[in-house]
Amino acid sequence: MALFGGTYDPFHNGHLRMAVEVKEALGISRLTLFPALHPPHKPKRPVTEARHRLAMVAAGAAGLPGIDVSDIEIRREGPSYSLLTVLDFRRELPDARILFVMGADSFADVSSWHRYGELLLSCDFILLPRSGVDPEPAPPKGVHIEKEEPHCYSWMGKSYRLPGGRRLFCPSLPALDISSSAIREKVRKGKCIRGLVPPEVERYISDHGLYLDRAEEQRP
Repeated sequence: MALFGGTYDPFHNGHLRMAVEVKEALGISRLTLFPALHPPHKPKRPVTEARHRLAMVAAGAAGLPGIDVSDIEIRREGPSYSLLTVLDFRRELPDARILFVMGADSFADVSSWHRYGELLLSCDFILLPRSGVDPEPAPPKGVHIEKEEPHCYSWMGKSYRLPGGRRLFCPSLPALDISSSAIREKVRKGKCIRGLVPPEVERYISDHGLYLDRAEEQRP
């Protein structure tokens, strides 16, 4: 199973499309989306209430085979540390092979993450392409990765070995350049966001009056 977390403020078509692409490209039977309660790398940025972000993810991903939504980080107190989430899922599903989905830009900073050494030993990883970011993985200082020989799998991309033997998959996927902050700004200014978010998410934002506060101007 693949774990795909994020702030999802709001959940948009880039998130949705990438979840589908990852699942189909790697033949993953189950992919779980989960919004963070308190993103540890954005401690000063105000975020929309977790219940709204969870509802938007659930609405946007509804009906997609093999894709579900979890409130695991919302239920847990404190910062949303990825290692704790992986360990929680492993306790629930001890026999499952877990793949953690993250952006290529985030991997470059993984040494700043909570107990990152344990995280890199806890599961395999899938790196997502980011617009304007080199598709080759850039391991942080002190983390050595070894490129594997060309594979004969059904997916296109590259794979690497992490310290401890875990694997790092870098599938060739399209990157949609959609920004949550740009969507919030459009809503605040009364502009159309159709095509940027799933219709259900657009409706939820409108029905609940999200992102209309002028404090949005101070958010990155």
